[in-house]
Amino acid sequence: MVIDAWSRIADLTAATDAGFRAGLSGVETAQRGTLAGLISANGSTAFGKDRRFAEIRSAEAFRDLVPIADYAALQPYIGRAIGGEDGVLTTEPIRFIEQTGGSSGGSKNIPYTDTGLRSFTDCLYPWLADLIRRRPGVTRGRSYFALSPVGRSLDQRIGVHRVGSPVPFAYFGALRDSLIALSAVPMELRLLADFETWQRQTCLHLLACEDLALVWVWSPTYFTEILRAMRRDAGILLPQLTSMLTATHPAAAVRTRIETLEKALRDPQGDLSVIWPQLDTVSCWTDASSKGFAAELQALFPAAFIQSKGLMSTEAAVSFPYGDGPGSILAARSGFFEFVDDGGTSHFAWRLEIDQAYRLIVTTGSGLYRYDTQDMVKVVGFDGDTPRLQFVGRAGMVSDLCGEKLTEAFVAHCIGKIGLGRQQAYALVVAATEPHPHYRLFVEAGPAAAAWSEKLDAELAANPQYEYARRIGQLGPVQATPVEDLYGRLKRHRLKGGISIAGMKAPVLLRQADSELIAALEATGA
Repeated sequence: MVIDAWSRIADLTAATDAGFRAGLSGVETAQRGTLAGLISANGSTAFGKDRRFAEIRSAEAFRDLVPIADYAALQPYIGRAIGGEDGVLTTEPIRFIEQTGGSSGGSKNIPYTDTGLRSFTDCLYPWLADLIRRRPGVTRGRSYFALSPVGRSLDQRIGVHRVGSPVPFAYFGALRDSLIALSAVPMELRLLADFETWQRQTCLHLLACEDLALVWVWSPTYFTEILRAMRRDAGILLPQLTSMLTATHPAAAVRTRIETLEKALRDPQGDLSVIWPQLDTVSCWTDASSKGFAAELQALFPAAFIQSKGLMSTEAAVSFPYGDGPGSILAARSGFFEFVDDGGTSHFAWRLEIDQAYRLIVTTGSGLYRYDTQDMVKVVGFDGDTPRLQFVGRAGMVSDLCGEKLTEAFVAHCIGKIGLGRQQAYALVVAATEPHPHYRLFVEAGPAAAAWSEKLDAELAANPQYEYARRIGQLGPVQATPVEDLYGRLKRHRLKGGISIAGMKAPVLLRQADSELIAALEATGA
């Protein structure tokens, strides 16, 4: 079954992969063609009429006539579309709505059309074809794909539209049945409303899967938290697993499996390779705030390949791992992309410079036009003339207590320089105003907190406004607090607010976090 499923995937992805490879030296042609198709298809929409799509004959004219927009600017149109009005942003009907968190709280509702779904499929097919080619070990076992938020019912709606796809693997098109056949975890688990029940059942099925070869998640924290739960709850899970396996496996095989798991899960620091000896690849975010967690996964599975996922978000499919070069390749046919430099000038994908960082603007088949993602990317190479990108942080996350304007990307860089990412999986910097403006550093419990305070304070002083504010006493010194299970506490706090863990990011910087979060981080015995 496993061999047949992977063989079908290889066959179904071959043509898309060949087409993608052939276009790597034609990024301008691909990008201009993608934009022209979107403008032509949606000129009769309410948005298209308001923004004079009928007059647009080039990417340059599109840039001149359509302003860059944040979610608030597009929300009136999205609200009308979600409410049931046809032809607002796209001529295609909305298939479903996905929700994602906003940088200033609340959620954003992102519509999906057939064209929008295909933009993800057009990335995932060449990614899988390339993965099979470069990591054939993934085809020797089953897979775990974390695709759907936990706790979503099939009839949940916003306005007249369903929240989330009614079927699993909607983004994978014709690969759906093969991926379901390969899944180590039953698809029904995604419908469980209770988090603890979902986590326990997920752990049981993964522990039962001796031939797990591929793990595909968004944030590495999604997987590290499952592993943490396995270790923490081994005394409960293993007796249940024994009963579960006894129905389908010989008694001797069950005893051997349970003994292996007991030994592996008992060691709080040891690697877990013995649990899944065939685990070949873990695909997850590896950049910016995810870097430390990806390193933690590598330590737990030293023989596995930790593959950077590239930049795929609820809003757009932007880049994906492909080929030998650094970073991830731009998905030139999955949307129209612009890149804003530090001076505010917008550049097209065929005009980018190596080693330069840009803020990403996307136009998608689901109706986002010149949407400001606030994602910062750096050009780290080219395949042909198609840029390879690395995610470096969020442009919109800026803390400014006294004029210092610390960005998340800068703070993440400072944390990396002092070695926190190597010695602690997670560190979080929070702006504080009481009793005097300063920054708090929360770190996984470990080495002396005072040493980290002084080191981070010194690195942050590379920002001249921060250094000046510290020198004249506007800002107090960094105060560090070691916290057991730091990310777990943050995760549980956010789950109470209804946020799904599927794509939950671990922030590096928070602007004046709410008192309930601070209390959750500091609570003893949490």
